[in-house]
Amino acid sequence: MWFIYALIHVFLLALVNFTDEHLATNNKLPKKSDIHHKVGSVLLISTLMSFVGATLIALITGQTSLPPQALYLAIFSSVPMVTMYATYFYLLQTYPVHQVAPLFQISSIWLLLIELVFGGSISMFGLAGIAVLMYGAYILDAGTFKWKIPTKLLMIAIPATSTWAIALFIVRKASELGSPIAITFWQMVTIGTIGIGLFLLTKKYREGFLYRIKHQGKLFLGLSLANETFAQAGYVFSNLSVAIAPVAAFVTAMSGVQSLFVMALFLLFPQGKRAKVTKIQMVAVTLIAFGVLLIERR
Repeated sequence: MWFIYALIHVFLLALVNFTDEHLATNNKLPKKSDIHHKVGSVLLISTLMSFVGATLIALITGQTSLPPQALYLAIFSSVPMVTMYATYFYLLQTYPVHQVAPLFQISSIWLLLIELVFGGSISMFGLAGIAVLMYGAYILDAGTFKWKIPTKLLMIAIPATSTWAIALFIVRKASELGSPIAITFWQMVTIGTIGIGLFLLTKKYREGFLYRIKHQGKLFLGLSLANETFAQAGYVFSNLSVAIAPVAAFVTAMSGVQSLFVMALFLLFPQGKRAKVTKIQMVAVTLIAFGVLLIERR
């Protein structure tokens, strides 16, 4: 049963990526708008919608209480998460989501390195996984099997994915002290609070967000709410699968499959020339997924 829960989890997150492509590109903002207006509109709605997720968690589970140390860790983990969101949306202004999202699997390597610093170990499977994953990431970025200098997509993604790894590591430590669901609740509350701060302090973010609310209100809010629902449901199924899986790493290893689902969605429901999936991209994403599997076998 854990496998089914994990499969539902990665499919729901693939739906989130698919919807993100539409939200990022169909913004209808004025021509004079710059990249910060575009990013701000989706970053603010993503962070502010976290309050919806927190409310649902509180109403459905009632699990909101944490020991002080776990609470502090949950709150702190939200900062690198929002940083990751921002980087992700900035990259989406230039690159399609099926090329951006798979590169965030590089976080598996960062997470492994963090664990090594804290006394972990690595096997030959782990080393092979790193090589396969990074080769797949290179092919996805370069669009060729031949050597060429990586573009800014890969150069930005490599350091940016460390933020997600940091967040995951902090959450793992917090989960040793308190309920994972309560941790998710406080993460969502903190992310929403950061969203309020960004709205108040960042003028261009606020302008882009308010413009889309005014001119794309129903579509913008409807898609964003659907996206948040997919994301929160995905987190629930992730928690369920981790709780009953023989080894928690089995669930993490399946995260590589998410990018394959994203590719499949774009093949079945094309979103235009920018989101066209190529054969070499399919090969690259398959290598990335296999690399993640090897890393988690360490």
